[in-house]
Amino acid sequence: MDLSLPFSVQPFSHPFCASVSVPGSKSITNRVFPIACLGSSPLQIFGALSSEDADLMRNALRSMGVEISSSLVEKKEVFTVFSGSFFENTQNLEIFCGNSGTTIRFLTALCLLRSMGTKTTLTGVDRMKQRPIQDLVDALRQMGAHIEYEEKDGYPPLTITGMGKLLPGGKIFMKGDISSQFFTAIFQIGAFCQTPLEIIVTEELVSQPYVAMTIQILEQFGILVENHHFQKFVIHPQTIKTPAQYFIEGDASSASYPTAIGAITGGHVDIQNLPNFSLQGDAQFSKRVLEKMKKPGELVLHPLGEINMEDMPDVALTAVVLCAYAQGYSKITGLSTLRHKECDRIWALEKNLKEMGANIQTGKDWIEIFGDPKLLHGAKIETFHDHRVAMCFAVLGSMVPGVIIENPKCTEKTYPTFWDEYEEWRAIAS
Repeated sequence: MDLSLPFSVQPFSHPFCASVSVPGSKSITNRVFPIACLGSSPLQIFGALSSEDADLMRNALRSMGVEISSSLVEKKEVFTVFSGSFFENTQNLEIFCGNSGTTIRFLTALCLLRSMGTKTTLTGVDRMKQRPIQDLVDALRQMGAHIEYEEKDGYPPLTITGMGKLLPGGKIFMKGDISSQFFTAIFQIGAFCQTPLEIIVTEELVSQPYVAMTIQILEQFGILVENHHFQKFVIHPQTIKTPAQYFIEGDASSASYPTAIGAITGGHVDIQNLPNFSLQGDAQFSKRVLEKMKKPGELVLHPLGEINMEDMPDVALTAVVLCAYAQGYSKITGLSTLRHKECDRIWALEKNLKEMGANIQTGKDWIEIFGDPKLLHGAKIETFHDHRVAMCFAVLGSMVPGVIIENPKCTEKTYPTFWDEYEEWRAIAS
């Protein structure tokens, strides 16, 4: 399949009913690898995501001296992470982070642990240079970090000077209204502070399930983070206790696409590699969205009414396109973080849905949908190089003829096999 060309999404002819697996969780993958490189013993990682975002993280860690090997076990890739020379590497580096927010944000903090005086410049694509990082930098500067913006204040590229294992700790203040990833970045280095690190949240913390996920993952590595109602966090000096093996579950955000296709076509899809007690907040998509929109045995979708999805913004895109196909009124709120993702996702949804004939309105952090499947027709979908925009409109294309996805290759960011699998799913429902 030539993904350099637009992809014409062919509708399903019958309800899609299946049990499928999805790629490993990006959120967990890009948290586990940097934590693992700080440990003192090797870690075998099973089920890790292999995609553009995950490769950017692994390649960045390798450039900083971390040995990461891979092998096939029962035809599945298994990675082994060694702490290697991460703390000893004294080379000044420039690292390309593409448009991977987790990579550039987590590494901004991680680079402080590099050898004293070592400089690391983190950069990315043009869109990355428009994604804010000031709140994280301001917090790290309160810890004594020396970080310089190379172009525009508050945005990448930026250069971080290593402090070794001499982070001072103490009390810092940090805004929580832009990205929860800033907190994950600091949590990952907090145990290396010389004194307890106390993080005071000065604005309401968005996407709290992602913070909870980080805390749970760190606990699996023996690092305890005290969580005071997401208003204050305390991390004491601790030693990472690396387990021998780590198993990464399927990506809950990626799972929203096949499950949504199941719902919109009148079928039902189960995800094999997403456990009932998932670490990921987006795993609640089926319960909070699909179960409300489609009752067992029904073929039609019901509107959502008003729902706040601040705690699961990545799958909010999937919910929006489903609402456009459901007859009736829906309003999804709590979407402020979508303005700062791989693209302005609220604008991308509005532009493309209107191109397809949908009746929607948007605001700073909300989308209002007056759903009517009879209004929808085919259109060329501009993805803005955003993987989630591409995949959520494939959901509509499973029922609406004539949907053409521009730049389908962008799904390689998190779901490299998506279009091949889409065709496999369609064959199942033929």
